Amino acid sequence: MTAQTDSMVLLHLLLGSLMLPPLNYLLLALAGWLLQRRRPRLGRSLLLAAGVSAYLLSLPVTAMWLNSWLERYPPLALADARQAQAIVILGGGQRPAPEYAANVLSGAANQRVQYGAWLARQTGLPILVSGGSPLGGEPEAAVMARVLQQSYGLSVRWQEGASRTTQENARYSQALLTKDGIQRIVLVTQAWHMPRALPFFTEQGLQALPASTGYSRYDGQGLVHWLPSGTAMQECHQALREVIGMLYYTIRRQFGS
Repeated sequence: MTAQTDSMVLLHLLLGSLMLPPLNYLLLALAGWLLQRRRPRLGRSLLLAAGVSAYLLSLPVTAMWLNSWLERYPPLALADARQAQAIVILGGGQRPAPEYAANVLSGAANQRVQYGAWLARQTGLPILVSGGSPLGGEPEAAVMARVLQQSYGLSVRWQEGASRTTQENARYSQALLTKDGIQRIVLVTQAWHMPRALPFFTEQGLQALPASTGYSRYDGQGLVHWLPSGTAMQECHQALREVIGMLYYTIRRQFGS
């Protein structure tokens, strides 16, 4: 079990914080404020850009637009899922819950586990849960297995609790699955995460069917979608973070690393 935050993960978090909202437009506003005396026109322009960015990146319409580019895979048909040999559910975050005196899953991870449990009941396929402890503490796979048992009455066949990244999710999961002759899997993760996750699993020689969940959708229409929302701000942040992640791994593939 990891005793402290992994240095690579910490570096990724730091760089992400600098590049993504809200820190990126706060830094832009700070630069504008500092430049107001020496270069007032530029300073005002930067302050305006920061304000407009903060507004646009808090709107449901922006969140849906950004995620529409990422959500490339339609919902999985059950007939196709039944042709697979196993269900792989990727971790999506956990947090301490003092009321339970234990760790619980975050919103994204809960969506994945809920959908994976539903698929398992519909298909009868065995489950692999994948998620380590990059921030230290209990591996997320253990938390996922506990939730599946306690909340859904389902036992997992495999726990992969060493991975720190999506790429390692695929590599370490494949090692467990091939020992049991498993090659055709249903891959469960967020719709926005699937375009990055799926290639890692196919590169490991697995036949992976995308089982996306957590599509970005909002009730209402029209003006409602132009009102700032904390949920929309979070979804915009996640979408931009995913785009940066995809770009990072695309560059790495170009250089063969």
